Amino acid sequence: MPTTRIAAVQCDPRLADVPHNRAMILQGLTRAARRGAQLVVFPECALSGYGFASKRAAWPHAETVPGPFSTVVSEECRRLAVWTVFGMLERDGPRLFNSAVLAGPRGLVGRYRKVHLPFLGVDRFATRGDRPFEVHRLPFGRIGMHICYDGSFPEAARSLRLLGADLLILPTNWPEGAGINARHTCLVRAHENHVHFVACNRVGTESGFRFIGRSQIIDCNGRALATARHARPTTILADLDLPAARRTRVILRRGKYELDRIGHRRPEFYGAVCKRRSPDHR
Repeated sequence: MPTTRIAAVQCDPRLADVPHNRAMILQGLTRAARRGAQLVVFPECALSGYGFASKRAAWPHAETVPGPFSTVVSEECRRLAVWTVFGMLERDGPRLFNSAVLAGPRGLVGRYRKVHLPFLGVDRFATRGDRPFEVHRLPFGRIGMHICYDGSFPEAARSLRLLGADLLILPTNWPEGAGINARHTCLVRAHENHVHFVACNRVGTESGFRFIGRSQIIDCNGRALATARHARPTTILADLDLPAARRTRVILRRGKYELDRIGHRRPEFYGAVCKRRSPDHR
């Protein structure tokens, strides 16, 4: 089966230094494309940095979508014949969103606004995402985006999977203390949803936090095909058979041991998942 080469560019954005970060993203995009990547993923808030102390401090480093940088990236994608996902701060009227942008050779494809906001960094001042989860159809597969803390909520990945995603993309800023996400969470999300998964983290230090790297590309069977082992800038690549995620029936021993983690669902028993609060939070 034809495969798609995916790249995750683990880099070190500078807080409030958009010119530097723009150049870093464009250079990373070019280098990954030269290595055959068809889809290139960058970390959360790669364009702006993350550890702002206030909305006022973050605001000058946010852009509209479409906007200046999404236009430049789209032009580069056209030149290189690649697609990319990168994190940025998005302005919309008075609101500030932590967003991920998907662009390709024909321009802006879509954007996602982070739904789940931790009390950390710029998310303390951002507006919660106001758009539903969405899956984007690219020539090589169906892509769903979420961001960092969203990955801690299994409902996010499952929603994207049920919408038809072959590949889940998670731009992230995992600092020290978030190692369990790198060690376990992404592998579990891929395995339990039979979906390919890319997590792209950053490295370096910012506003008193050190970021741990450990970007990953995982196939729909929960196998890590590429992992950044060290907390330094690097690009990891892996070839994924994206349509394989649609073949959800896993046959270990035909007629004796077969699983389908999508087809065997029993939604009629999952009503508690959709309730606003569980009894423990009354």
